[in-house]
Amino acid sequence: GTSFGLNTPWWTSIVGFSHVHWVFGWWEWMIVILFMTANVWRGKPWSAIALPQPAKGLVSFGLIIIGGYIMATICVKLIPLWLGDVLHHIDKDAEKLRFMWYHAAEIAGFTLIPFLAWHHYFDDMVPMDDVDSWGGFGFRTIGVLVLCVINYAIFYYADFGSWGLGNPHWDHKFVHGESLIWNFWWIIPLLWNEWFFHKWPFYEHKHH
Repeated sequence: GTSFGLNTPWWTSIVGFSHVHWVFGWWEWMIVILFMTANVWRGKPWSAIALPQPAKGLVSFGLIIIGGYIMATICVKLIPLWLGDVLHHIDKDAEKLRFMWYHAAEIAGFTLIPFLAWHHYFDDMVPMDDVDSWGGFGFRTIGVLVLCVINYAIFYYADFGSWGLGNPHWDHKFVHGESLIWNFWWIIPLLWNEWFFHKWPFYEHKHH
């Protein structure tokens, strides 16, 4: 009853609980960093690594894994600042940790629409002349994080999960908010419109 697949969780002694949400927490941030690389980051910062392939790819991917873990850990450390009351009502310490690592993944989910829309529909626009500059990279990174916070606030504090989506568990919205379901389904029409309809009718490619 404690195994996942063909093995027992090896991370129990590291983080203090055995639930797979520990993996999910940093895995989701790793995916966000990977996708931001191909979208609003326009290949940066890994394009600056002066190594031949496949070494460049291996180093880049390793740094993405590390970056994902760091971002999830930062979220876990910061979550008690605004969800102290929620954590107070969770009895077991292991369950508190599980919730915070899962919520770290939920926070990552709120970056999806900002960076995908910015890239696919706003052409990575920045106030700088060169969209590929490091200044542009920094501007979009900060912008995505700000929009992530706004998305989070709309879902949880403006109660969009309740009046907008009809979530039946809203009395315990942070524990049962299910924001990842919303965020993943929200990006589906955006990506389908991009992949299958070339963004028609919202966007028209200019041929030079």
